[in-house]
Amino acid sequence: MKKFVKVVMSAAVVAAIGGTMAAGLTACNGGEEITISGSTSVQPLMELLAGKYEELHSDVSITVSGGGSGVGVTDAQQGKVDFGMASRDLKDDETGVVADKIAIDGIALVVHPNCTVTNVTKAEVKALYEDKTAIQGVITQAEAREDGSGTRDAFEELIEVTKLYANMPEISSTGTVKADIAANTDGNMMGYISLGSVDSTVKALSYEGVVASVENVKNNTYKLSRNFNIIYKEDGLSDAAKAFIDFIKSEEGQKIVTDEGYITIL
Repeated sequence: MKKFVKVVMSAAVVAAIGGTMAAGLTACNGGEEITISGSTSVQPLMELLAGKYEELHSDVSITVSGGGSGVGVTDAQQGKVDFGMASRDLKDDETGVVADKIAIDGIALVVHPNCTVTNVTKAEVKALYEDKTAIQGVITQAEAREDGSGTRDAFEELIEVTKLYANMPEISSTGTVKADIAANTDGNMMGYISLGSVDSTVKALSYEGVVASVENVKNNTYKLSRNFNIIYKEDGLSDAAKAFIDFIKSEEGQKIVTDEGYITIL
């Protein structure tokens, strides 16, 4: 039976543990504990990787929590976790840690399946997000991710969005954006989520005439993509944490990546 349990560690809990390091703790069963926080786009994939690793290594317990890419980077810098998760690359001022790519993911522009729009251009998406200019007379509103989201950072860089229209909702997780779009049966709202999170409840739009698919991300014809990274201090990893990295990058770990609709690094 899978024993993986998600645990969100508060700052108070981390402080109570002692010092700034929550990494490399001894689990209750006498084994090793690995702690991970950050991107809600990377989180579903990381939970699957962690769960499989726990099945293979009963002496290791892995806790995964969200909070966004910015949280993951900061937690790793401060030694609160073994690994941060980031759905973007490190920024120039995010020092003291390294980014290690574990997968590649597309960014899907999503609407309700009822929406009659099937393809959008960069100019249309930029105008919607900046000025609330309707796309093809159908998509009249949009949702963004919260400040600090790696998905938002990548989206705004790729679309060249420099502002958001007044009072645009800023949503704190991939799952909530998907749920909001799925509930928008009028089909007049757009959001953006991880391509690997797309399912039948939402419709991924083609972008500049190219279908949002794993194959098109691989061949670089679908231009909305970014890296999934784990963030850590190179000199602060336990042997258990290092072994988990090796598993993620192994054929077995990368099979989970591809099975879940992401792009392997192998």
